[in-house]
Amino acid sequence: MKRRAFIDVSALLDDLLNRLESKPTATRLLAYIDDDGFASVLDRDRFERELEMVERTGGIQIQRRRIDGDTVIAHVRLTNPMALYAHLGRQPGQQRANDALAGIRRRADLPERAQALFDELADSWARGVGRFGLTPGDVDSLTKSIDLVLAIVQRAKEPSASPIDFRSFSRQSGADSKALERMSTAVAALLSRLHPEHSSSMGLDVDELLATFGILKTPHPLLLSGPLKIAVMPLPDLAYYGVPPDQGGQIQLSAEVGYVLTIENYVSFIRHVREVNADRSGLVIYTGGFPARAHLHQIVRLATAAGAPAFHWGDMDAGGVRIFRHLEDALAPSGIVLRPHLMEPLLLRRHGMSSKNQRRLAAGVCPASTISALWDLIAETALAHEQESLAPVRPAP
Repeated sequence: MKRRAFIDVSALLDDLLNRLESKPTATRLLAYIDDDGFASVLDRDRFERELEMVERTGGIQIQRRRIDGDTVIAHVRLTNPMALYAHLGRQPGQQRANDALAGIRRRADLPERAQALFDELADSWARGVGRFGLTPGDVDSLTKSIDLVLAIVQRAKEPSASPIDFRSFSRQSGADSKALERMSTAVAALLSRLHPEHSSSMGLDVDELLATFGILKTPHPLLLSGPLKIAVMPLPDLAYYGVPPDQGGQIQLSAEVGYVLTIENYVSFIRHVREVNADRSGLVIYTGGFPARAHLHQIVRLATAAGAPAFHWGDMDAGGVRIFRHLEDALAPSGIVLRPHLMEPLLLRRHGMSSKNQRRLAAGVCPASTISALWDLIAETALAHEQESLAPVRPAP
C-alpha cells in the first residue's frame, strides 16, 4: 500500500490518531514526510520545528536517519495518544461517540434492546466507521430514522391502513418530506434491530420491506377482476376495477368463482383479465410486487370468502418466489393453500436465463412450501424468467 506523506503537521497528527481510532490494537503507527512537497527550504524548516515542539509533549517520537552526510526525518511514530489529543484539543473517538449518543440513549420510547444497538454504534463511530447506514456522529439522521421506525411500528398495528407514498409518510412522521428516501437503508436496519417482530426473515430489500407496510414510492389502488359488488349493489360488467385501498373492505363477491389468482406484474394482470377472465369466472387481484398490508388484508379476506383454489403468478426469480412465500404465509392461517401458477421448474429450465444480478437465495429453506422446488432451482442455478413473456392461461385446480 502506498505510504501517505505529509507537509502539514496538523494533518500528519490527525492521521495518526485517525488510524489509531480505526484500529485501537495497533502498536506501531508511523507517518512519513513528503520531502518533495515543500515549496521552499524555509517551509521545510518551519515544519520540522513544529514537529519538534510536538515531540516535547511526549505525543510523538521523530526518527531520523543520515543520507549523504545529512540528518533527515525518516518517519514520525505515535507514542502517547492522550498527549497528542491534548495538544490538538481533540477528543478521543470513543468519547466523541459516547457524547454524541448520550441524549438519544435517554429516550423513553425505545425497547431495552436499543442500548445494545447504541453500544454497537458507539464502537463503530469511535473507529470512524459508519454503521446501520449512518455516518459517524450523525445523530440527527439517527434520531429521524428512529422516529420513522416508530411510525412504521405504529402503522403495523393497523393492517388495513391505506397505502401511502414515501414523502407523505415522512411528513406525517414529523420529518422533512425526503427523509425516508434519504435514510431508508438506516430505517430498515434499525427496524430489524429495534423491532425484529416487524421485520422479515425472507431477505427483502428496503423497498420490498417498506411495501409490506403499505409505504410505497407510488401507491396504487386495489385492482381486481371478477363478479363483485359493493354492499348489495353488483358492479357493472368491466374487465377489472380499481378501488381506493382504504375502502377495499366494501368489495364483496356477488357470485361463486372457480379460482382465486393473485398476479405480481401489471401487464400480466391486464392480459389475464382481458384474455382469460372476460367471463369473470375467477377472482383476479393485482399485487404490484410485494402487496401492501391493506392490499394483503383484502386478498386474505376475499380469498377466504371465495373458498376456491388459490394461485399466484409471478416472475420466476428470487423476488418472485419471495413474494409467493409472503402471500403463502399470509393465507395459511385461514387454511388456504396457495399454489404456483405458471411458476414451475420445467418452465424455468425451458425459458429461463442466467441472471447473476438477482438476489441470492439459500436452498432448502422452505421445504414445506408449494414453491420449494422452484425456490431451490433458482438458488442452485440463478436462472430467472419474467412472467410477462408467458401468455396467460386459466389456472388448473
